[in-house]
Amino acid sequence: MRYYETIYIVDPNLENLVLDKTMDEISKELEKTESKLINHRVWGKKRLAYQIEKQKYGTYVLLQFEEGNQDKMVDFSTWMKLNNSIIRHMTVLLDSKPELYAEESKKDEQVEKETTVNNEEEKPQESESKLEETK
Repeated sequence: MRYYETIYIVDPNLENLVLDKTMDEISKELEKTESKLINHRVWGKKRLAYQIEKQKYGTYVLLQFEEGNQDKMVDFSTWMKLNNSIIRHMTVLLDSKPELYAEESKKDEQVEKETTVNNEEEKPQESESKLEETK
């Protein structure tokens, strides 16, 4: 099997809902090539090395997939070029199968941070109540 990775840059002024819709459109277009989607995630907004279409920033999105019909991949690349919300894209061949990206690890870290922050907030309140009792 051949594995590919496409990185594309989207207009940074798009709202999250429009960005999600664009990502869904790209996923559906990729399915037409009979490819299997592995990862499709937003990397975030980053500064471009040079201005593209008068934009200094862009939202980077990573797309990793297993090759489907090679003849239809040319149509996919053409469709990506013609899509107005995509500023640039680049597809490269990967040496090995990419690992699945799990966002749960980030969510777990956020939950841990929130619990430590909440615990730190509770401690001063407890000491204040003890001070009031001793008075």
